[in-house]
This record gives sequence, C-alpha cells and structure tokens, in this order.
Amino acid sequence: MEDRNCELLFEYLRSILYDSKVKPLDVEGLDEPFQKLGMGLQYLDKAVQEMKQCSAALSKGDLSSFNPARENFLCENLKNIHANLNHLTWQAKQVAKGDYSQMVSYLGEFSEAFNTMTEQLRERENSLKLIAEKEKKHAEMAESYSQLLMELIARSEEEILVISLDGQNLLYSNRRTEDEVRNWEIYKKWVRQIENGRRKNDRRKELYEWKWEAEDSDHRFYKITTGKMKWQGEWSYVHIVQEVTEVRAKEEQLRAEAYQDMLTGIGNRFYLREEADEILDTGEQLALCYCDLDHLKYINDNFGHLEGDEYLKFFVRVVKENIREEDIFARIGGDEFCILLRSCAREDAQNRMADIQREFSERNKTVYERSFSCGIIEIPENHSPVKLEKLIHEADENMYGQKREHKNSIKIK
Repeated sequence: MEDRNCELLFEYLRSILYDSKVKPLDVEGLDEPFQKLGMGLQYLDKAVQEMKQCSAALSKGDLSSFNPARENFLCENLKNIHANLNHLTWQAKQVAKGDYSQMVSYLGEFSEAFNTMTEQLRERENSLKLIAEKEKKHAEMAESYSQLLMELIARSEEEILVISLDGQNLLYSNRRTEDEVRNWEIYKKWVRQIENGRRKNDRRKELYEWKWEAEDSDHRFYKITTGKMKWQGEWSYVHIVQEVTEVRAKEEQLRAEAYQDMLTGIGNRFYLREEADEILDTGEQLALCYCDLDHLKYINDNFGHLEGDEYLKFFVRVVKENIREEDIFARIGGDEFCILLRSCAREDAQNRMADIQREFSERNKTVYERSFSCGIIEIPENHSPVKLEKLIHEADENMYGQKREHKNSIKIK
C-alpha cells in the first residue's frame, strides 16, 4: 500500500517537473498519512505553473502581465528581474526625453553598453547644439522670408504673431488681419506679462527664445514659443501659438490612471505617497488606519475571483460612505488599504473604524462572513518629521492583533 502511495506521489512530482500539462492528483484517493504530502505537492504544482507563466511573460517583454502571488517563493528571482526591467524601462524613457544622466550598474555587460550609449548620445547632443548655434547665427543674417515660405506659414495650423518690442503694434499675423487672429486674448495677456517682466528683469528681452503657457476664457490651453527676431530691419517679438487642449486633457487622463487603482477606482500606493507627503509636511493631527481584508484568498478559492473583486469593491464603497472628502483612502496592495483621517484623534479613528467594520460585516449579508483587520496610528499635531513607510509599518504591526482573532473566524452561513 505504501508503495502505491509513493508511486502516485512520485508520478505527480515527475509530471509537475516535466509535463507541459500536469496530470492531476486525487488527494482523496491517497491513504491518510500521504494526503498532507499530496496537498503540499499540489501547492508546489500551483507555484511552478505560476512561475512558468511569469517567466513566459518576462521572456516576451510583457511586464504588465507579471503578477505572481506574494507567497510564491519560486518567483523571487523573477520578481527581481521584473523590478530591474521596470526600472530599466523607466530609465530608457528618461533617456528618450533627453536625460542622459541615467546610469545602469546592476546588469553586468548590459550596464556597460547602456552607459556607453547614453554617453554617446550626450556627446551627440552637444555636437548638435554647436551646429544649431552656428545655424542660428547664420539664420539671423539671412534676408526676410521668401514669398513661398510666408505662404506656408500662413497655412500653418499654429498661429504666428509678430509684435513690436513695445507691445503696441501687430506687425504680422499669418491670419492676415487682427479680426482673424483667433488668440488675440492670449496676445493681450502676453503684453501684460512682458510689461511685468520688464519691471522685474529687463534682461528678459535679450533672451533669444523662451516658452510659456496660457489659458483663455473658454478654458482652452496654449503652448507659446516666443523669441526675438528682426522684422523688416526692426527688433520685434515673434509668438508661435499652438493649442494643446486635447493633449493636456490626455496627459491629465494618463496621470489619473497612474495614480488610480483600476479595480476599485480609489488611489493607489503612488497616490497615497504623494498626498501623504504633502499632508505630513503641514504638521496637522492625523490618524493612519491600515486595513487588511480577511479571508480574501478563501473567497477567491471557493467563490471565484469575480466574487473576490466584489468583496474588495464592497469594502471600498462602505469606507467611502463613512469618511470625509478631505480624508485620503488608497489601495496599497492586493487586500491592503490605507486611510489617512485628517484632524482626527486615535479614539475618534477607533470609533470610526469600528462603525465601518460593523457595517461591512452586517450590510447586504452573503453566504460568507465579511471582516477586515485594522491597525491605527495617531500622528499628533505639530509632530516631528516622519516617513509614511514607517507609519504604515507601525500600523501594520498593530493590525496583527485583530488579524489573529479573525484568522480562523470565516464561516459559511
């Protein structure tokens, strides 16, 4: 009998290690002394399959699909590789933006190649700047634009205005007349700005080129490049006005997505860090509540991940209904949340969280019990400088008392 159990377990282990599709193991079919070992091999099977999926995603450069379970020890090295690739992706984007100070020191021969590339790009940019300076001086000595070039400018989507240095006269517009100038309101704003600038710093008018932004009364946004040039023998300002309303809206949308938890709609860890750093600098009284939902894995395993998602979203809905608009609420992990209650003492925070726990447990009851564990840290008024991560760690430690009480409390009704 023992040989039969060993043979089944060994065949299952061999299948885990070598088969593309693992043959299932019937744990109930094993003798009782071997069932625990069978369950352990099933856990190993799940960890190995997850490791294969994660490594396959990394091998294709798919960083967004990499999401191994926290407890999967087989993925530790893959997690490090994923973190390195994420950081390297960010560094490459910075280099693409012209930040050649990025250096890589943790990827062996690739580090040397990457650093050599950025150095060469820096040298190339400096060389191009020298060439551009020479071309600029040459352009300043050239005659006025030809008729063909003027026609091309007239058809440009960007609005081009040439204004006298005193701001009194419109010398040229590619919209032909003042009545056709769409951004005349922006031009008037510029006149006021340049006048204020003269009082503060008369050297500004000596700059060759600078960029600024403006908003009109219809809440449309513009990027404007302004420079000095000679127009028909006289120095003047040229303004190139580009509307960027849609671009700005898209940038705001991307920023919102970067700071938002996509499942629950509340802020994520990055949002919490940015908001908390700003609030902590004010020295106001705060209560930080670290919440960890109980039994999420049980619900996922027994009722499916969709139900687990609803469990998370219901928790978020209950919390939002019981905190104020000025309080900060963020999801910082799979089942971990952080609430920053402003101008709130520890006792008030405890009462508030007890009410939330009660409502979360009793409202819209399901076949399983709902609960979450909570740890609370008070930050007194006029507190000394403190780091958010330290506060979260302390609240996390305080939470474990409740976590132990809730650990074995899951019941089916």
